[in-house]
Amino acid sequence: MRARTLLVLALTAAASLGPILPRPAGPLRGMVRPALAADLPRVSFVAAPGASILVHGTYPRVASSCVDPVQAILHARYRGTIEVGRDTDGKLFVVGVLPFEDYLKGIAEMPRTWPMEALKAQVVAARSYALAHMRYPDPTGERLGYQLCATDACQVYRGMGVSAGPYGDRWDRAVNATVRQVLLFGGRPADTLYFSTSKGSTVGNEQVFGTAPLPYLRPVIERDDGASPLSHWTSTLAFADVGRFLRAGGLWSGGSVTSVTRSGNNVVVRGTGASKTLSVTDFRSSLNYWAPCLEPASYPGYSGGIRLPQTIPSKWFAMSRRGAAVALTGRGWGHGVGMVQWGAYGKALRGLRYAEILAAYYGGLRPVEYAEPSEIRIGIATGLTTVRIAATGVVSATGTGVQTGPWLITGGKALRVRRGAQPPTYIAAGRILKAPSRARSGRTITATVTVPVLSVVRLVLEGPGPDVLLAGRTETPGQATITARVPSIPTGTYGLRAQFTNGIDIARSARRTIRVSGTVGSPSPSPSPSALPTPSPTPTGTAAALPAQSSSRSVPLVLVAGGAVLLAGVAFLLVLRVRRRPGRPAPPG
Repeated sequence: MRARTLLVLALTAAASLGPILPRPAGPLRGMVRPALAADLPRVSFVAAPGASILVHGTYPRVASSCVDPVQAILHARYRGTIEVGRDTDGKLFVVGVLPFEDYLKGIAEMPRTWPMEALKAQVVAARSYALAHMRYPDPTGERLGYQLCATDACQVYRGMGVSAGPYGDRWDRAVNATVRQVLLFGGRPADTLYFSTSKGSTVGNEQVFGTAPLPYLRPVIERDDGASPLSHWTSTLAFADVGRFLRAGGLWSGGSVTSVTRSGNNVVVRGTGASKTLSVTDFRSSLNYWAPCLEPASYPGYSGGIRLPQTIPSKWFAMSRRGAAVALTGRGWGHGVGMVQWGAYGKALRGLRYAEILAAYYGGLRPVEYAEPSEIRIGIATGLTTVRIAATGVVSATGTGVQTGPWLITGGKALRVRRGAQPPTYIAAGRILKAPSRARSGRTITATVTVPVLSVVRLVLEGPGPDVLLAGRTETPGQATITARVPSIPTGTYGLRAQFTNGIDIARSARRTIRVSGTVGSPSPSPSPSALPTPSPTPTGTAAALPAQSSSRSVPLVLVAGGAVLLAGVAFLLVLRVRRRPGRPAPPG
């Protein structure tokens, strides 16, 4: 069976990660920077200010019994420094090094179209969580030299796919508005766990993770997350499917399943000549893996007309028989500890400020200013077979004699770097339908363009010097009118194009000719090396009027019609997965 290709941003080998547990309150230690393993060769690519690095990595093909298996790849764009190294097994790993606040601008934990106060609450929670955990790298991080991973085993980091992607300006504003604001407990950053949707209340950290109770992670009644499609859900599975899925997972060896019932924290499965009691966690984990693997057309299934993110989104469910099937009626999604993201959304709509939202979930803690580290090291990916690096703007390479890219890095017996092909592009370019043939510096121009996918669209003037990137904004698929002011540039004939980006890939329309009348003594345009400046702010409006982007549950991914990031439209789930996390990449039960 040919595997589907899945574009994955920042995929770390989750199976290699040890548990990330809440730390007891205590004196603040100095920031620990993981030592780089001396015996692991690596090369570095450093982006100059305004430049960026496109990273495209491939993983080994793995045999799968799934009906429609997925072949993951890494495809993402970053600022700062990217290190590519060879691990002891010959596979490649990727580590990103960047300023701490720039890291926060690449966090993908909440739809960027949500109310600004909810976004600010999420930023402070993400900042506090990062500061609390980067002191204690997981075993792989200690060995490879990073402080946090980039998946939902830590916090999802997508680089410029967030800050330079659709509605990225809103998330940037939330980060900038809360710079250095952190929740502290006992003089140190609090372990600010968070998750998608509650069962009507949160739960204490000790109930889920078995750790000592923390005063700021106490149960809280939740009345504001009712807008979540997972506030109440139903999942129905045929008995025959239950038996097949459990058998595939090695949890059932009997004949046909005839009943499935719940008894406390266990599920009792009965069938022809057999009966077995499974923990709710084992039952749920097995069905969540094998149902979409063996029956992707039927599972996870739909509830209320919306496709579920998992066959069984949480452990908070009751069971009932429906003919030859079992119906699970449940609430919530995630581990249940800390801030409820959909609850933050609801509280923001009620008018609460971000400090009040945070205090409601974290035992009254409110943001205070806190000294941050200057940079952070992020484990972006491990287990790769090849990595391609492409520069947009000025990017220097160290640790290799190959100074100009694109670069191709391979592992095996030795780390090898050579010139390679340009990475593929997964975003389509639209067309300019209408545009002026003349323009004047200081005046505005207006063009009508087609937009194939949700993207940041801007106009570009191509001339004898550097490209001149005009203001842009997020546009949804269809036709869009783009208006931008022409800066002071020399008189001349330029090419006019529309540029489309999801923050990762860049595509441009066909060129149109435009004659620009410059101002007397106008300077030459300054270089725009990144080709991905921050988009102009989009209208804030109300959250309900804005489409929310979506993302996947288990790994950060860019999926959809050839790879555009952040589908707008379903303001819902695949973004707010099972957060957070002490400590597992799979959804906590």
